[in-house]
Amino acid sequence: ASVHPETSAALSLLNAGAVRERANRMLAIGLEDRLPNFRIDLDRMDGVLDLVLETTRKAYPSLDVPFHSRWRHFVTNGDDRWAAVAGRTDWRDSAARARAEFDLTIVSDFLDAGAGPAWRYRDPKTESAIGRSEGLGLASLAMFTDGAFSAAHLEPLRVDAGVLANLEATNLEHGMQVSDTNPLIGMDGRADLLRRLGRLVASKPEIFGNRDAPRPGGLFDRLATLADGGSLPAPAILTELLQQLGPIWPSRLTLGGIALGDCWRHPALTTADATSGLVPLHKLSQWLAYSLIEPLQRSGI
Repeated sequence: ASVHPETSAALSLLNAGAVRERANRMLAIGLEDRLPNFRIDLDRMDGVLDLVLETTRKAYPSLDVPFHSRWRHFVTNGDDRWAAVAGRTDWRDSAARARAEFDLTIVSDFLDAGAGPAWRYRDPKTESAIGRSEGLGLASLAMFTDGAFSAAHLEPLRVDAGVLANLEATNLEHGMQVSDTNPLIGMDGRADLLRRLGRLVASKPEIFGNRDAPRPGGLFDRLATLADGGSLPAPAILTELLQQLGPIWPSRLTLGGIALGDCWRHPALTTADATSGLVPLHKLSQWLAYSLIEPLQRSGI
């Protein structure tokens, strides 16, 4: 079957290579001083490098830098909350644990939009009040381990498509400790995104329901089948996320019937095809891709 040229053009933007290639083109345009709102001064780069090196060495003296992923937010003051939960769980096999970890990461990442300056999560274990991404991470982990997203009473560590599809903002507010005195911005948007995720996962059992009822963690099985001899190229994770989860993002650009997600117009970047003027960023999806590497590795891939 022939693919519509606009559709294949759209798919060409849904991968890591496209982000890098178009970012390089934007840089080249900037170096030619053709960007109306920015000027690039490469003489400042040495100072940038010094700051990055200094910050990295302070945080990681051995230069053994972990993935920039959601899993860092599940560790607080050296206490790895998820490892403790997973360690006392009787997993059927390594894939069962990986599905749960995919469930947790995907939902937790989607809840991680800006929290605003006022909101804090009071951690029941340490009594400390934690804001922003770190607080949202611990709150979403607690909700997950309490079974807030599971349809099976005796199996809390899972996210079921049907539960997500019917989620209300009030369900999240309880887990996020939201009140008049502890406001969290964008609650309706968060709930709406998770409902969209639930509906999408339910509608694609061939992707998300191969080994279990449809759940975001079913994506693990999909990626496992793409692994060749137990090895998976990292860009394949991002491509799958962009192609499978693209439709859940609200009202963004589409091309040839394909939702482009985190992709935006810039008039300076012109091409000879239907993607002219389009610059893909895929920031949240890249962060989610990084967050899925660790469960994949733990499963043996």
